[in-house]
Amino acid sequence: MHTKLLLILTLATALTGCSNGGSAVDCKQVTVPKFTEITGWGKCTSCHSSALSGASRAGAPASINFDNYDDAVSDADLALSELDEGAMPPAGSPKLSAAEKDQIVNWASCDTPQ
Repeated sequence: MHTKLLLILTLATALTGCSNGGSAVDCKQVTVPKFTEITGWGKCTSCHSSALSGASRAGAPASINFDNYDDAVSDADLALSELDEGAMPPAGSPKLSAAEKDQIVNWASCDTPQ
């Protein structure tokens, strides 16, 4: 019985859309912005920018940047995880609005359009 329930839940998730680890996104039903259309990147890049170093990054790892498409794509899954867990943005940093968070989640869940 447990195995059947797990199979049903797995299939239901696959049919409803892309999964970002916490919430499913139906990529056919949401607006998926291009990388350059995401307004929340400005808040992310206040720490996660390749132009910043040392203390200017406020503890952000030097290898995680969202100021260019290639870097953002390579860390898209991490961004989803951090947003889902509420770990990013950290306390004291500019908060993402619900619309900004949705843009990033939809972009990262639905093929990261350039």
